Amino acid sequence: MNKILKVCVVGCGNITNTRHIPALRKLKDVEIVGAISDSQKKIDSTCKNNNIENGLLINGSEDDIELVKNCEWFNDIDAVVIGTPPQQHYPLAKLALTLKKDVLVEKPMTMNEDEANELIELAKENQLIFNVIHNFNYTNGMKKINRIIEEKREEYGDIVSITEIQYTNRNRRLPTWYNELPLGLFYDEAAHFIYLLKRHGGEIKIEDSHAIYNEDEADSTPRILSVDALAGEVPVHMFLNFNSPVCEWNYIICFENRIIDYDLFKDIVVDIPTDKEHYAKEVLKNDVSQTCQYWGQFIKNGFKMFTGNLLYGHEDILEKFITAVRTRESDEYMTGEYGKSTIVTMNEIVEKTNKRD
Repeated sequence: MNKILKVCVVGCGNITNTRHIPALRKLKDVEIVGAISDSQKKIDSTCKNNNIENGLLINGSEDDIELVKNCEWFNDIDAVVIGTPPQQHYPLAKLALTLKKDVLVEKPMTMNEDEANELIELAKENQLIFNVIHNFNYTNGMKKINRIIEEKREEYGDIVSITEIQYTNRNRRLPTWYNELPLGLFYDEAAHFIYLLKRHGGEIKIEDSHAIYNEDEADSTPRILSVDALAGEVPVHMFLNFNSPVCEWNYIICFENRIIDYDLFKDIVVDIPTDKEHYAKEVLKNDVSQTCQYWGQFIKNGFKMFTGNLLYGHEDILEKFITAVRTRESDEYMTGEYGKSTIVTMNEIVEKTNKRD
């Protein structure tokens, strides 16, 4: 029988309450013993709604380490799960690692490579697990795609290109702080596509990045961002529209013989074979297949989404993190080094993107 691992959640915002805590609740021999935030209101709400006994208010200053260090219940925990704005990832992860706690932090891991290197080194020095939440690697749909890439190359052929299309509706529930980030929403959201590109293609080289901005100079998020890159030897195009009336994110892998279109928000994989010489019979056959694939998965995943049980891979991420805490061995796609590579690529895009005139 496993020892019960004691976990503290940090942040107490939307991602903590709708992803991290539900995923942790699904695990055996895990107890959420406390919640930490810089908002007492969020602490109270999170603790009340999830029957968490302990809460601790921090203030985002250098005094936080003493506050946490002197907190009796925190001293008894094994691990910390951080779900705060990206600017807070580095100081909070550093605090937890300094106090000898294993850490799982949301993407993007840090704001720059220097911060990432410091945390990786601190974790090594203290012999701690330091993992990053790259959750779309572990959705049911993406696991299916990963198996195809690993096991069916002869049937599908080599990857010819990867296209990422992102439409974002700014009227949805967005964090209040996103315009404080480099390129705004891009920096909060693009990590998902970067870590998938590296896994499926290889090391990423940014060739070009161009933005069209809104007239409001206080709005750091572009209206449109277009990025061309190579993942290994695979050509990549990223098209991001941050002024869309709807939210749709698609990740499209073009193989020699087939195309896979992955809908991230609904965790739907549509697998399309070649239409050969593009005669009506093959075109319509593919259309019927696409429709059936989509609606079959939509019914299943739509119910999960409606009931709040579509966790977008977080259940697997938290399970793998807890396993790493027990075994001291991390999943390769969750390591600090893998998270750092995502940060390096994101900052390369920021640097290569044209500035406002």
